[in-house]
Amino acid sequence: MFSKIKRVVIKQFTKCSRTGKITGLLVKRKTLGLWIVVGLASVIWILFRVVPKPGRATYPCQKVALPLAAGFIAWLLGLAGSTLILRRARRLFQKQRYVVGAICFATAVLLFSVTLSDTRDVAASAVNFVPTDPANSPTGTGKGIFPGRVVWVYDRLLCDQGSTSGWWWEDQRTDPEVARRMMTQALLNLTGIADPVESWEALFKYFNRTHYDQNEKGYQAGDKIAIKVNNIFSRTYQWTSSQDNRPCPQMVHALLWQLVNIAGVPQEDITLYDCIFYHGDPVYQYCHADFPSVRWAEGDATDRSGYEGGPGTDPGTREKVVPDPNCVVYYGDPDLVPGSGTVCLPTVVSEAKYLISIALPRPHELAGVTLCAKNFFGSVWHPTVYQYYHGWHPEFMHKSVAALNFSNDIPMRPMGSYNALVDLMGHKDLGGKVLLFLAECIRYRYWSAPPFNGGPASSLFMSQDGVAIESVLLDFLRSEGAVASGTADNYLHEAAQAGNPPSGTVYDPENDGIPLESLGVHEHWNNPTDKQYSRNLGAGEGIELIKILKNTPTVVEPSNRNIPAAFTLFANYPNPFNPSTTICYSLPTFADIRLNIYNLKGEKVRTLFNQHQSAGTFEISWNGRNDKNERVASGIYIYKMEINTGREIDSQSRQMLLLN
Repeated sequence: MFSKIKRVVIKQFTKCSRTGKITGLLVKRKTLGLWIVVGLASVIWILFRVVPKPGRATYPCQKVALPLAAGFIAWLLGLAGSTLILRRARRLFQKQRYVVGAICFATAVLLFSVTLSDTRDVAASAVNFVPTDPANSPTGTGKGIFPGRVVWVYDRLLCDQGSTSGWWWEDQRTDPEVARRMMTQALLNLTGIADPVESWEALFKYFNRTHYDQNEKGYQAGDKIAIKVNNIFSRTYQWTSSQDNRPCPQMVHALLWQLVNIAGVPQEDITLYDCIFYHGDPVYQYCHADFPSVRWAEGDATDRSGYEGGPGTDPGTREKVVPDPNCVVYYGDPDLVPGSGTVCLPTVVSEAKYLISIALPRPHELAGVTLCAKNFFGSVWHPTVYQYYHGWHPEFMHKSVAALNFSNDIPMRPMGSYNALVDLMGHKDLGGKVLLFLAECIRYRYWSAPPFNGGPASSLFMSQDGVAIESVLLDFLRSEGAVASGTADNYLHEAAQAGNPPSGTVYDPENDGIPLESLGVHEHWNNPTDKQYSRNLGAGEGIELIKILKNTPTVVEPSNRNIPAAFTLFANYPNPFNPSTTICYSLPTFADIRLNIYNLKGEKVRTLFNQHQSAGTFEISWNGRNDKNERVASGIYIYKMEINTGREIDSQSRQMLLLN
């Protein structure tokens, strides 16, 4: 019943053919009144919400209202314009100027029909971020063993394979084995070395050679590693909501497992920190059980006065962050950023030899996006301006990073202007100590294009180049329309060309007379389908995106000229099989598809795929495991696929034999 109601409701709206997102109301004569009411309400809503604070354009409710409002305004303009032209045509007919009158009449009809039928482009051009630089136009110098390399690992099995009940951060919802495998895959592909131990050794040696002039020196016991996590939405120890933009316990655990068990780092030499908010119990308790000597530093853990919650007493190994007065930041524009030269970094950072930054990518109402660079906002202490959060508050930098018109006091910074993020990215004790840049996109649901298809993002990104990974993540976000129009990549242009930036700023965050040089390479991909950067296209410069896509249907015939004529479920191969087999199928049109595996008793063993998919021919593998990730017994199994095009439902099934 619910699915029928949903289909009836969805039919009242226009949808993007690429993403399937709702983009406007389908205007018919019998729904014209509804169109006027909804359009007018959307305009009023935006006037009261977005105009006073444009950064709210990234809110989900505004993503619905903006295209409706833009379409309604375009419809009004088209209606007014066509009416005026019709009046002109009538006067021309009265004067017996039939040819010109007919042209005016045809123009009026065309204008009216176009504005009435589809206004999606109007909304898109008014909202979405568009880079100022052309695709595949790299600037800056690539960093890393393979310069400019960014690894993207996607594994659909990470999320919700065993259960859809409980909290998302529990193991039945997020598979720890898959998380650990993804972390390993990212590491091996980043270094190009097949052995994880040798991969970590190569990372440390590269970093020590390029940052400390220490040739062939790997990790040494006693070298401290600080891991910056983003706890902006972890404002109490107990998580009592399903807010998904918080650190993933399984991914944090996978990183600690790698550092301790593979890289050989003593637990006591590792500290996870965030200077503003708390390490939530779902992360802390999950990791502390296996790594009890790892340190956890957070904003004033022993003094909760003025904080948003927390137990009020020292929770044990979670310790208070302390500013280091001898480790300060100098800003390139001290008139714009107050406190230059007095803003301190925490001792957990100044005492560390290496840092790892774990970002939680998302659009941001101030900076356009928040990625690895903005993660450093949780690392600065101001001595006088802000006492909220005991001085650990980055608001004093807001004016310098505004990529949107945040408020009347904080207007959008133009392209080619100074940005404080570059000072943080280049400071020798902050961005200059980063061994690895990570970004975990586990359940972020802005991504609707293949392979995500509206499901969990289930992705991990890794790079040694802080500018390159930011550029890639920005491209992913903007391809889904998640980034509002503004100057979201201004700081990337500045960072990539830090030695001679477009703004002309002298970036010298230590004030030692040695300005920064390029912090990495920046460019935008060729298109959101191919996701190729200059090095992927054979150039000797720019970004290289390595894609590791697991457990998602792979396109066999990507050309639109080869769209299948009918729905077909092919025989799996090999058959019999052990340990895995490949299932191939073809779709003649967009459809909701479900691929289940059953035993001979008719009991469902595994849901292999259940998402919306475009037309084409695809293949997907089954590893002989059930929904609980357990190996199943030898025997005959049935795989059945159902497709729902919205007009009809069809299904096909075949048998296969597993031999263990």
